[in-house]
Amino acid sequence: MRYLLLSFVALLFISCSNETPENVSERVNQLIADDNYTQALDILDNANPEQTDADLPKLKEKTYLNYGLYLEYRGPEDSTMRDRMTSALEQFIEVLKLNPDNEKARKEIQQIMGIYNTMPEKSPGEDIVAELNKLGFDY
Repeated sequence: MRYLLLSFVALLFISCSNETPENVSERVNQLIADDNYTQALDILDNANPEQTDADLPKLKEKTYLNYGLYLEYRGPEDSTMRDRMTSALEQFIEVLKLNPDNEKARKEIQQIMGIYNTMPEKSPGEDIVAELNKLGFDY
């Protein structure tokens, strides 16, 4: 009986520890719904494209976009508005690196930068502005 229990526990551990090809999309979508974006991105970064039928670049784009929206509109309560907006911009930049035509990311960047433009003494940082310039924005 002891060996049967140990075998069952080992099998359960193995089955829960690895993302199977069939559940990468499902797991990532659930993590997005739970606002657990870093774990979703970890799964996507570690997923083997040859062992899944999931569209990994599309899932990454979706995850980065939702992460940026979360940071922009709800974000962690213990962070400042500037930190949240800068972090949101970083996520939207990642979206555009994957899909330069993503209109939602572009609109959110324009909205955030429009707010920054009303405050000349504030900026998201030179590195963010440089990345935005590379993507065709003029800030």
